[in-house]
Amino acid sequence: MNPAPTTQTDPQTERQRLRLEQLLTVSRRLIEAISGDISALERGAVHELKTTDPEIEKLCAFYGREVKSLKAEGGIKGVPKPLIAALKETGGKLDKLLVRHEKLVSAMREASEGLVQAVAEGVEQARHGSRPYSPQPIPKRAVSSGAIVYNKVV
Repeated sequence: MNPAPTTQTDPQTERQRLRLEQLLTVSRRLIEAISGDISALERGAVHELKTTDPEIEKLCAFYGREVKSLKAEGGIKGVPKPLIAALKETGGKLDKLLVRHEKLVSAMREASEGLVQAVAEGVEQARHGSRPYSPQPIPKRAVSSGAIVYNKVV
């Protein structure tokens, strides 16, 4: 009876594989959240945005730190090819979704800022009574600056 051959893996390689699997899980979770945001933005349901959730913000920060850390450590070495392929696929998908998300958020921001500016202009016109054929308002008398003035003739 021959004992089953045991494959010893380098602890560093195993640690890196676990980190990459965790990164893959986080990227899939971010893809779900961003996809949900895109559909909510397209419907105009801003109150349904998932990326404003603190948990998603933490996942985004974690994802960014892990990617930077992996790049600083020299990249991916000795990891199974299916894991690398899955990471490349989710990374590409996440990148495309982020571009689409950015465009939709920018469009919503421009629309809301334009609405706020239009309301502000309307209030300003109402406040100053801007009418096309109204007489020019008579300027108010200059008010003293508050200093003591002697022999001021009014």
